[in-house]
Amino acid sequence: MTDFPALTEMGIKRFDEISQYALYSEGQTTDVLKIYYKRAKGSFLPQSRKYRFGRSIKMVPGGRDGRTEMHEISPFLQRAIGELDVLSTRRKSKVDEKARLLADIDNLERVFKTTMGEIRAKIDNLEKGSQ
Repeated sequence: MTDFPALTEMGIKRFDEISQYALYSEGQTTDVLKIYYKRAKGSFLPQSRKYRFGRSIKMVPGGRDGRTEMHEISPFLQRAIGELDVLSTRRKSKVDEKARLLADIDNLERVFKTTMGEIRAKIDNLEKGSQ
C-alpha cells in the first residue's frame, strides 16, 4: 500500500518528481489541480499535468428564495491536496537537512585547515630549532 492513495488513484507514480502544485477554479462547478514535475533531462514525460474535479452543489438556507446554492470542493481533491502538502513538507525537511549537513561540512573544513596550519607551523618551528 502507498502513503499517497489519492495521488496513486490519480495515476501518479513518481512522487519524488513532484515539484509544486497549483489549484484554481474554472467557473463555479470545476476545480483544476495542476501538478508540476521536475523531470530528468531528456525525459519524454510531461512537465505538468492537469486534473479536473467537479464541485457538488448544496442548497443552504439564505438568499431571496430562502435557499442558496453552495458549491463544495470534492473530498477526493481535498485528500489529494493533503497528500501533496505532506510531500512538500517532507521535501522541505530534506532540503533543510541537506543545508545543515553542507554547513557542517564547511565548518569541518575550516577547522581542519586551521588545525593543519597550526601543525605545519609547529613543524616549521621544530625544523628551525634543530638547525
